[in-house]
Amino acid sequence: MNKTYTLALSLALGCSRSAPPSATVTPAAPVATAPAAAPEAPANNGLRATELAVESRARDTILAVGDPAPTFSATTHDGHAVASTGGPRERVLVVYFYPRDETPGCTREACAFRDAFSAYGEAGADLVGVSTDSLEAHRAFAQHHTLPFGLIADPRGWLAAAFGVQNNGGFLQRATFVIGRDGRVAQVFPQVRVDGHSDEVLAAVRAAAAR
Repeated sequence: MNKTYTLALSLALGCSRSAPPSATVTPAAPVATAPAAAPEAPANNGLRATELAVESRARDTILAVGDPAPTFSATTHDGHAVASTGGPRERVLVVYFYPRDETPGCTREACAFRDAFSAYGEAGADLVGVSTDSLEAHRAFAQHHTLPFGLIADPRGWLAAAFGVQNNGGFLQRATFVIGRDGRVAQVFPQVRVDGHSDEVLAAVRAAAAR
């Protein structure tokens, strides 16, 4: 009887040991999706992939006219998607980098873009601002000044680095890029003077849209 009992117990335990291999198959499935984010993992900036993903690597120098635009995708403070694939696009894209929300110069710059926003739309351009501020800070900034365009959070400066924009302790260089419909940089403003800047960018947009 003891031998029979022992054999029955061994069979029972053997069956229980066979369960884990099948159980591990289920959690293994999501692992297959991991490589999609792996190639440029640091570029996700610690944010959710829907907020910011940068595929292009950092540059030592700022982008020049004619360079392919960096490849990135982002969700702005207001939930809209912005993407640059480095290839042809339907509309001109203006990406402007600025140091900090709610500082005097950045506020004047944002409000100037706000006031000309309809003209940018009529010219066939989308406009987005980028700083290291959080999405929450962007939302407050946009609400305070009724900004009609999206703001991207780049807390670790990876998107700035892909454009070659300097990052000084979390304060980004003030620079603006006009990306043409061919996916290449049509105009660069590396040394921005806030007053009158929106007008000169709009002129560059119209020139790029006409090509």
